[in-house]
Amino acid sequence: MLPSRATVALLVFGLMLWLAGLALPILPAISANTAAIARALVLGFDGCVVILFVADGLLAYRTANDRWLSVRRERPARLSLGVANEVGLIFVHRGGQARRILLRDEPPAEFPVSPAVLEAVLPARGQLRVTYQIRPTIRGNFAFGGLTVRMRGPLGLAWIDRRFQLGETVQVYPNLLEVRRYEALVRTTLVRAGGYRAKRLPGAGREFSHYRDYVPDDDYRNIGWKATARRNRPVTAVHESEHSQDIIFCLDVGRMMAARVGSLTKLDHAINAVLMLSHVSQTFQDNLGLLVFSHTVHLYLPPAKGRGQHTRFLQALYSVQPAYCHVNYREAFSHLTSRHPKRALTLVFTDLLDAVVSKEYVSAAALLRRFHFPVTLAVADVPLQDLAARRANNLEELYNVLVARDLLAGRAELLRNLERQGVMVLDTVPERLTIDAVNRYLELKTGVRT
Repeated sequence: MLPSRATVALLVFGLMLWLAGLALPILPAISANTAAIARALVLGFDGCVVILFVADGLLAYRTANDRWLSVRRERPARLSLGVANEVGLIFVHRGGQARRILLRDEPPAEFPVSPAVLEAVLPARGQLRVTYQIRPTIRGNFAFGGLTVRMRGPLGLAWIDRRFQLGETVQVYPNLLEVRRYEALVRTTLVRAGGYRAKRLPGAGREFSHYRDYVPDDDYRNIGWKATARRNRPVTAVHESEHSQDIIFCLDVGRMMAARVGSLTKLDHAINAVLMLSHVSQTFQDNLGLLVFSHTVHLYLPPAKGRGQHTRFLQALYSVQPAYCHVNYREAFSHLTSRHPKRALTLVFTDLLDAVVSKEYVSAAALLRRFHFPVTLAVADVPLQDLAARRANNLEELYNVLVARDLLAGRAELLRNLERQGVMVLDTVPERLTIDAVNRYLELKTGVRT
């Protein structure tokens, strides 16, 4: 039980009266009996304040019990990594008078919360919902603790604390909110608002669908000349995107992917991109596979289609953590070609900066290209780029800037060598990885340029 500001003010006022009462006998006009009566009145005043304080606290305890107050927590079934997730606290108050409360929930300690302390007024015989935002920074399993509610009594003199046991476990998954956002954009035909911009590329390689009569806006390169000759009028060949292809995501979880960009690692951004691609690819009914590797192969999911495969991706990736070790590309790609020799579009999410590792990747990519169509999605090192763009103010900074520029120049040359060998390369920063990966996938599937 804690005193409110009003209680403290009253007690301070009573203390001042008591001190004044001690000085009364000094005054010649005040008799000893009058001073004693004044002191008794001050003591009575202080005693009344204390009694009212205790009574107010007892009334608050009565209102805070399970008969008059209940609470539950509302949250997403799975929290999404790196974005603000809303958590709601629902109070049901059966008392006949409104109550002011302060409350603090206990989310996982690793995650920032805004605001940490909430303030609200419980309505009389009503329901109240208050919310706060939690931003997970790590994938995996975590736990919510209890909820502490501090309630003020009906007289405004006392605060009492009540703890509700709302402990529960929660899973933090990659960014599922971005997938739902993409679905909403598609439904409202506003995909370009989310950064997924595309325009039709004429002459792109697509599967034949059917013929229709030629209209003036059609590309002349799509005219079916044999069909035109047979029908004796211009006919246009209509194509559609290729369906039911094999797509395999190769996810590097080595030490280079453990670098943090903001609150997330490069691996977190790569996993978000993989899940978004697995969702977008359902439109084309592609068969999706997954290879997770570092110094060895950690996981392999053979290609399959449907929402069930997307769910398997979620279960496999939500707890994957970076391994601080060397990356063996050759072993990973050899494992993939032995398990799936059929040609497939292979999207490799990795980072190429270390000279030794990058050299090994070039030779391993040549092996992969003999069996599959590889696309390298290179996740850039943003702090290194910032350092290379900085203006040096002293000799030590000049040395660091020159080393950073040398590393980036070597990386750019490596990516050019990969493209010369026929390996498609997408070089992007972590924050743009999901958008750029989806755009490149759509370009390959439908003949669009971003």
